[in-house]
Amino acid sequence: INSTEVDIAALMRKGHPQIAQGDAYIIKLIRQHCQRLGRSFRILDVGCGTGYFASKLLKSLPDLELIVAEEEPDVVVKLKHRLADTKATVFDRPFEEWNEYVDIIISWGSHHHLPPNYLTHAKQVLKKDGVLILGDEFCPDYSNEADALRIANAKLIYIANGYILTSAAEVEDYKRSGEIPHVALEFERHRQQALWIWYRYVVDCAMERNCIEVAIDELRATYNDLMTGFGNEHKMSPLIVEQEFKLCGWQQLSKKSLGPADKPEFQSFFVYELGI
Repeated sequence: INSTEVDIAALMRKGHPQIAQGDAYIIKLIRQHCQRLGRSFRILDVGCGTGYFASKLLKSLPDLELIVAEEEPDVVVKLKHRLADTKATVFDRPFEEWNEYVDIIISWGSHHHLPPNYLTHAKQVLKKDGVLILGDEFCPDYSNEADALRIANAKLIYIANGYILTSAAEVEDYKRSGEIPHVALEFERHRQQALWIWYRYVVDCAMERNCIEVAIDELRATYNDLMTGFGNEHKMSPLIVEQEFKLCGWQQLSKKSLGPADKPEFQSFFVYELGI
């Protein structure tokens, strides 16, 4: 990356809460799994962006066979530049076109940007004793008791222009008439309120740490995320993604919150270990 260019990935580690902790925790998990596997292993980092985390991982574990997957052309240019002096392999096509087995798949910070079918494809290319390490910024949980029960009993998770539908009947009604059930409308309202509390905290942290670029970036994300139908930036409750794991056939091996234990409204970043 050109020295005159703002490296937002690096700045995020300084100005945004919980990201640096996530880096360290995921590297720790990878080290543990490498010891468990006890063989040469291959890791794929899907949606890796400009490769900031990948470069950090390789500094900690330089003997890894690492594939970094990113398909945005302008981002790939920066990725290749950052990892030019490493042994990492850059895969610059859609993840769904990757067809070789790997031992570990990493999805760090990219889950809410990736297409829903990537979880299904990950199962197809992960070895049976492998693990998917998925960490992301979710919306701090906003579910009341009835919401949590609705999600836990969901036979499907269907995002209808930003609203969460949980049954075939709801989906059929939506496709026929555009109708969104009242429970889904209220659930979305709760999401927006929780997001506003979270993003205020994030922007305040960035300003306190004198990271104006991070504050501006997060204000843009706030604007996008509060728009119900904006698919590229739509953070949801971790309960929803956990139900998606179950429906997709993943086994949840562990769950780690990177936020303060006594402040659930600031528990946004979670890291999961998932097995087949």
